[in-house]
Amino acid sequence: MSTPQARASAELARIDAFFPLLQCLGLRWAQTRPWEGLTVGVHLHLTTITLALVKELVLGGGRWIVSAANPATTDPGVVDYLRTLGLEVHSGRGSKSGIEATVAERPALFADVGFALGSALLDDGQCPRGGVEITRSGVTRLRQRPPLPFPVLNINDGRLKPAVESRRGVGEGLWPAFTSLTGMHLSGRMVLVVGYGPVGAGVAAFARAAGATVEVAENDPVRRLVAHYDGFATTDAVPALKRARIVVTATGRAGTIGPAELSVVPDGSTLLSAGHGGDEIDVAALRGQAETIDMIGERVVRYTLPGGRRVTVLAEGHPLNIVANSGSPEPVVLHFALLGLALERLCTQAFPPGEVALPPDLEDEAARAALRVLEPRA
Repeated sequence: MSTPQARASAELARIDAFFPLLQCLGLRWAQTRPWEGLTVGVHLHLTTITLALVKELVLGGGRWIVSAANPATTDPGVVDYLRTLGLEVHSGRGSKSGIEATVAERPALFADVGFALGSALLDDGQCPRGGVEITRSGVTRLRQRPPLPFPVLNINDGRLKPAVESRRGVGEGLWPAFTSLTGMHLSGRMVLVVGYGPVGAGVAAFARAAGATVEVAENDPVRRLVAHYDGFATTDAVPALKRARIVVTATGRAGTIGPAELSVVPDGSTLLSAGHGGDEIDVAALRGQAETIDMIGERVVRYTLPGGRRVTVLAEGHPLNIVANSGSPEPVVLHFALLGLALERLCTQAFPPGEVALPPDLEDEAARAALRVLEPRA
C-alpha cells in the first residue's frame, strides 16, 4: 500500500521530469552555497510543489526551518519527506508554534505567505536581513504594520505571478478540483466570482471557457470596469448571490461571504474559495445556522438551513486548488523559482527597509530560466 511519503515522492518525480526548472536552479545553488551559515525560515503551504522548492533550496547551504501555513493545505507525505532531509518541520494544527519556533531561532532570511512569520518577527523586535512575501493578503498585512525595519521583497505584485501563477495556475487548476469533488460539469451553470484581481480574473475566464455563465462581483471600481470590458456581467455580491449556483471567492478578505450573504444564498448552491486563507467564507456562521450537517463526499459538506435551504461548501472554505493540489504545477513552480532567486538576491544586494518591488532583472532571470526548460531545442 502506498504511503503518503511515497505518493509525495512520485508527484515530485513527475514535477522534476516534466518541468525541471527548480532542479536547474538547485544545481547552481549547490555550487554557490548562497545561504551558507544562515538560518532561513520558510512559512508556506506544504504541498508537493513546496517540496520541489525546498529540496533544491537546502542544496545552497544554511539551516532551514519549515512551518505550515495552513493545516488544511498540509500534505503529510511532504512533511515526512522534508524530515528525511534533516529539516525542522512544524505542521498540522501546531503551525502557530512552528512560527514561534522559527522566531526563536532568529532567522536571517524568511519566505512567507500571509505575512504571518514576518509579523511574528516584527512583534519580537527582530530585524532579519530580509524576507519574501508571495501573497496579496500578506502584502496587505505588511502595509498595515508600522514601518518595517527590514526589507520584504513583494513577489505578488511583480510581472510574473499575476500573469502566470495567479491567473493561469489558480484560475485553471481550481476547476478540475471542483469537478473531481462534485461531479458537476460547468456548462450552462451560473457561476459568481467574488473578486476580480488576477486570481478572480483567471477563475472567471476558465469557468467561461468551460461553458459556464459567469458574473463578477467586485467593489473596486477599476477592477469592476476591467471585468466589464473582459465581457463579464458585473454586479454587487448580494443580488448576484440570489442567482448563482456556484460561488467562488477570490478576495483575500475574511468574511467575504458572511451572515448577510449567507442569508440570500439559494437552495442547492455550492461555495468554494480560491483565496489564500480559510476565512473568506464564514463557515462557522453557516455551521451555527445549520439544522443538519452532512459530509456527502471527500471535502464536500452540505449544510441544511432553517426552511430547508441546502448549501454545500468545498474544502471547509480553504483554498480548494491548494487543498486538492490541482492543476498543472508549472505556474507555481515558476513563482517558487522566483522566490528562491529573491532569497538569493537578499544575500548579495542591500535593499532599503520596508516593502520592496522585485528588481526587473530578477523576473527576467526567472523567465529566461523557464524558457530554457520550455522551449524546444534544435
